[in-house]
Amino acid sequence: MEKVEQLFEELTKNNPLNVLSEFIAPHLIGEEWKDIRKAILLMMATQNDGRQRMRLHTLLWGKAGTGKTELLLALQEIFGGIIVNAEHTSKVGLVGDARGGMTAGLLADYDGNLVLLDELDKMSGKDQTGLLQAMEEGYYTIVKGKHRERFKAEVRVVATANNINKITKPLLDRFDFIFEVRTMPREERAEGVKTIVENFFGNGEKKGYKVLRAYLNWISDFEPMIEEGDTPIVVEMLKRYILLTKTAIDDVSYRNLELSILRIAYAMAKLEKSNIKPRHIEEAIVFKDRMLKRLVGVVDGGGY
Repeated sequence: MEKVEQLFEELTKNNPLNVLSEFIAPHLIGEEWKDIRKAILLMMATQNDGRQRMRLHTLLWGKAGTGKTELLLALQEIFGGIIVNAEHTSKVGLVGDARGGMTAGLLADYDGNLVLLDELDKMSGKDQTGLLQAMEEGYYTIVKGKHRERFKAEVRVVATANNINKITKPLLDRFDFIFEVRTMPREERAEGVKTIVENFFGNGEKKGYKVLRAYLNWISDFEPMIEEGDTPIVVEMLKRYILLTKTAIDDVSYRNLELSILRIAYAMAKLEKSNIKPRHIEEAIVFKDRMLKRLVGVVDGGGY
């Protein structure tokens, strides 16, 4: 056990975000998957914090056959995530209703879990509203006449969709990470064949899962802080980014920009078992900005 801790201590000094993210579904190949893996790892770094404002959520969208559902299946295996087909939630009640008495619905059963929502764009408007509240606040409310009942549903969500424009903009705003997954060019696909074959026949992927889970368990009790002297530096960094970036951020809410950057920086620091430093803010800004650049012109033909 002591040797394992020594190895983990060494890893904290050698960019664990880059190293450990490669253990997540390595059979999915293509440049965009590098950032997707990092986003998932940052999500899971704060899984046991109990601080709901630190929760991160991820959305993958694009046409069928690009590997989105494959990722959900991998996350089910690695982290025990619960896969839900959003198209069918209306039949069983994701957020329940008040007919015949208050019924909690499925989402309350998933409290504290990683929820893997397939085909989010096919989810009913009512369920999208309840999901939004759970992602933001960790609970949702059902109203019947003068009676209101609140159900705890502190979830982390990884969702997939074919058509991003069928998801309400308020719900999109709750996703810290939104990635379009594209079909790979033939040359890039050919280059990835070796990785696919090795992971299909080998057991290296499962060994990687064990290392990843063990490391996340090792950092689970650590809560990064920020030194008082670094706070003004962080404030100035965020102000400069907002004023100087050429990325279209005017329609991006503070929840999905400033607060999202802070959540990402917190998760990056936690992965290193380090307090939050200005470099974590810088890395989080770069990561978030890169993702936002890809979204320009995607949602309803306008900026995100």
